[in-house]
Amino acid sequence: AGSPAYVPSATSPFTDIATNHAFYKEITWLAATGISNGWTEPDGTKTYRPTLAVSREAMAAFMYRLAGSPAYVPSATSPFTDIATNHAFYKEITWLAANGISNGWTEPDGTKTYRPTLAVSREAMAAFMYRLSAARLIGDQPPA
Repeated sequence: AGSPAYVPSATSPFTDIATNHAFYKEITWLAATGISNGWTEPDGTKTYRPTLAVSREAMAAFMYRLAGSPAYVPSATSPFTDIATNHAFYKEITWLAANGISNGWTEPDGTKTYRPTLAVSREAMAAFMYRLSAARLIGDQPPA
């Protein structure tokens, strides 16, 4: 997003993120923009769980939201054998695939899988972000 100008709140929206956390500004920016909402705990408080890995399904949601949650109607048939059309992030995952950002794996039998619960590696995240920028799906990116 180009390190947007943002002044974080003096009070953290998350009980597990102190205002002096090394990434407080970035985490609260994600929350303020609706890119990452964290978790609502049973007592009604919000947590971010900063040390958890990001799953591929959550990454899809983050990137779709970063792109402004564009209008998109997913196919009635999933392109991935491990993603049902009623999956919580079906729209976001298939939007990434439709735009060539994340294409999953081709299995030995020729089918495609997405592997939604796998953690996203740093190298894969770099590829996804590059493809999102190159597809010109977010504002203020450097030239392709």
